[in-house]
Amino acid sequence: MLGPMRFAEVTLSAPVDLRDFYDAGLGLPLDGETIVIGETRLRFRIEDGGAFYHFALLVPGDRLEPALAWARDRVELLGDVFDFEAWDARAVYFHDPAGNIVELIAHQRLGENGDSGDFAAVELVGFSELGIVGDPPLLLRELETVGLELWDGTIDEPGDLAFVGEKGRTLILAPPGRGWLPTGRPAEPHPVELALELADARVPLRF
Repeated sequence: MLGPMRFAEVTLSAPVDLRDFYDAGLGLPLDGETIVIGETRLRFRIEDGGAFYHFALLVPGDRLEPALAWARDRVELLGDVFDFEAWDARAVYFHDPAGNIVELIAHQRLGENGDSGDFAAVELVGFSELGIVGDPPLLLRELETVGLELWDGTIDEPGDLAFVGEKGRTLILAPPGRGWLPTGRPAEPHPVELALELADARVPLRF
């Protein structure tokens, strides 16, 4: 791969305006139409069609417990804490008002900030995961042309997920109909625009 991967910009579709939820509800700052999540700038394009996505926000590796308390005060969590032992990661999920399946995930030793006390939304590092729904082998070939690599999962087994990028910052390639954790809601293809930072290069992508 070209170098460390970062989600610089992400634009998704939504049936409703979500800025108030992420700003007033979660405490994330706004810059005009843009929601600022650490290193990631997130925009929602309002349009009909009922678009929904799965994406994960990266919690500093040493701040999951305070982040859990912060989240429980603001949203209804979907089940318990999930322990992803193979990744040395733990996560929780919730819905936003558009039905997006939002995950808070902390990887041990990744993004640790040494803070103590109450958690604040500005501690979120940025996007950690973004689901891309389509034909995983075709999607992988497209992503390989810009220097990204499969680092976990597989494209060889129908219905399986493929993880492209790097641990902690990854694109999840999912076939349509594959259930998303933790609800099992079938994945649907909806428009995605993003810009990734790879080493010194900014790579725009559209799906």
